[in-house]
Amino acid sequence: MEMKFRYRFEAAHRFVSSSSPACMTPHGHTWYATLYLQSLKNLNHDNMVIEFSKVKSFWKTLLSDVFDHSYLCNSQDPLIETILKTNPEARLMRFPGDPTTEMISLLMFHKCDLVLTQSPLAGFVKVSGVTVEETPTNSIFCSREFYTENIQSMKDQKSWWTTSEVMSRDFESK
Repeated sequence: MEMKFRYRFEAAHRFVSSSSPACMTPHGHTWYATLYLQSLKNLNHDNMVIEFSKVKSFWKTLLSDVFDHSYLCNSQDPLIETILKTNPEARLMRFPGDPTTEMISLLMFHKCDLVLTQSPLAGFVKVSGVTVEETPTNSIFCSREFYTENIQSMKDQKSWWTTSEVMSRDFESK
């Protein structure tokens, strides 16, 4: 059985190493992100695998309180310094490269996988995928297979996606 939880958030991003001039200009989107969870248990005495509210609260918090109204940026973006000078409390989400829809879905998958495996929910569900919709016509689905094949390139990072702390925005390159 698979569960899914979809939420909307507003965020801006830009690329610094892209060949797309439009994407090199800071711009915003109304994003939708969907978390897919595979059940690891059979139905319980209440005819549920697990109560929805126990599973979706961290996902909603991550999107509403961390990603919403943030600037998703390459950690090497020269605008970061200027933004922090004028707003030291800026809501920055730094990525180890350009914050493409692919990268966003991959790192969201990793973050959710860590949160779930280090919580009381570990034996009940596991992440099976994350969809990120950048526009009504563009979306990416990060499957467990894609995640497994691509997350190794981020192994030398200690950043917001490598901690089970949902509210983390930290970025540290090693």
